[in-house]
Amino acid sequence: MEKLSIYEKPVRMKTMLRFTLPSIILMVFTSLYTVADGIVVSNYVGSLGLSAINIVYPLINLVMAVGFMLATGSNAVIAKKLGEGKKEEAHSFMTLVTIVTIAAISILVSVCMIWDEELYYMLGSDDELLPYCIAYGNILVPGSIFMAVQMLFQTYLVTSDRPKLAMSLTIAGGILNIILDLVLVGPLEMGVAGAAIASVAGQFIGATVPFAIFIRKDQILHFRKPVWKGKEILFSLGNGSSEMVGNLASAVITALYNIQMMQLIGEKGVAAISAILYLIFVFVATSVGFTSGMEPVISYHYGAKNKGNLHKLFRIGVKGIITSSVVMFVASFSLAELLSMIFASQDPELKELMVVGFRIMSFQFLFSGVCIFASGLFTALNNGKISALIAFFRTFVFEFSALLLLPMMLGINGVWLALPIAEALSATLSIGLILKYRKVYGY
Repeated sequence: MEKLSIYEKPVRMKTMLRFTLPSIILMVFTSLYTVADGIVVSNYVGSLGLSAINIVYPLINLVMAVGFMLATGSNAVIAKKLGEGKKEEAHSFMTLVTIVTIAAISILVSVCMIWDEELYYMLGSDDELLPYCIAYGNILVPGSIFMAVQMLFQTYLVTSDRPKLAMSLTIAGGILNIILDLVLVGPLEMGVAGAAIASVAGQFIGATVPFAIFIRKDQILHFRKPVWKGKEILFSLGNGSSEMVGNLASAVITALYNIQMMQLIGEKGVAAISAILYLIFVFVATSVGFTSGMEPVISYHYGAKNKGNLHKLFRIGVKGIITSSVVMFVASFSLAELLSMIFASQDPELKELMVVGFRIMSFQFLFSGVCIFASGLFTALNNGKISALIAFFRTFVFEFSALLLLPMMLGINGVWLALPIAEALSATLSIGLILKYRKVYGY
């Protein structure tokens, strides 16, 4: 009997959980790339190395912003075309977006490499941190091309009903990253440069192996001769703009965190917020993975005009996000001290800062899942404007404003409270927009 694809199966909670689980694991392992660097560098190099990684990472966020925008925006278009029965157009457009992504990221990386020192100073570095930033950035920034392609292919593998393969490649890359981190930064004493090499090596797997999959014509998605579709590229850019906004904002917000902490506490504060943001990244990856796993199925049934299935998918999504949000909050609050030890086993001052900060910031998990799901829902429905609106207010308005104003009034506690308050406001906005457009889309 021929196996049914995810698009042909009945829409049930159990079915969707099985389908999205690989995407969740995939996103968690993807987040572990950076976290592994941070843990190993923090313990072998010290807080200077950890601070340098966090200063370089806004440039990686900039590259990822373009990659995420093209991946999620085009994926919604491709899945919708599959739902409409336009398979050849879907194949051709996937190939075109792959070429455009590689070209765009290459140009952006070149610009970052030319003005690297100026950018690092602007992002919060000082003369003591600069050599660490250069050593890490000279490898990771050009290597971010593999990050962007890996992310693009992860998305397309899920849409091609191959989420387990996407997960396996990410796990393999994550394991390689961790092993190389321990060897290069530890016994070989290559410092932050070794951590950067480990990250790039891990991402190389996910960026190259899928080529062998997508050249096969028996796949739901595969390469075929690209046809230039300028309007659809622009639509994809607009439809994925929320992801771009989110990643650009992450770059800006990370830089602002670094600057605030440097002024309030100094280098130790930058190291503390760096480690906390890594931990938050891992926990949030659960919501991101669940939402990204559901997006192509939502787009497919939207294209096929199956409003009954859209309604079922929406209910499944809401239940899944609420459950994961509560679990993430309880786990992060309860394990704050243990998780802090991973980064600060040899530094009691850093550990104390992290425990207090992470417990306060963990309240944001009660709200962030709603924002992520709402943004992903509208992207899947090909409504990039609303998705981008949520992302813009969530980051550039609420979080940026909170991070600017609260430290002036509350000092270090203002830094810890900025994210939970911003996410609570964003969740309120997201719920309002979901209710407003419910009748329009029939979910």
